[in-house]
Amino acid sequence: MAPRQRKANWVNSQQKKKPEASLIDQLSEPLKDFVNDFKEHGKSVLEQVRSRNPEKYLELSTKLAGLVAMIKPKPSDMSKARTHEEIAIATLKEVDCEDPTPEMIAEATQANKNFVARLEAIRDDAIMAAAVEPEGELN
Repeated sequence: MAPRQRKANWVNSQQKKKPEASLIDQLSEPLKDFVNDFKEHGKSVLEQVRSRNPEKYLELSTKLAGLVAMIKPKPSDMSKARTHEEIAIATLKEVDCEDPTPEMIAEATQANKNFVARLEAIRDDAIMAAAVEPEGELN
């Protein structure tokens, strides 16, 4: 019986498949091209659509408005909150409580104060642990 021969591996590093680009990467160039084309011709094309087919213009306007709303989300009320009460109201709105009662606001204020106190305790524990740890010792 003849010894088995090994199959030659003819694939070198240049012949290996390149990793497939992500969907975002695949779409980014055509989208960039579209955006550039729209910048250059969009206004005149929309004017033509509006004059020739007002219904289609309205449909496109609605779709574009929805797209813009998705791309540019509304700012959170949290960024404007300065007092404990404003933070409580903004936090409640974040969980879809649009019309909180004074009692809800008071409870949310206390919950936020408890949360902050716990975060401060975590920080303090870490500072104390670092102060007690002997020098030169690695975790």
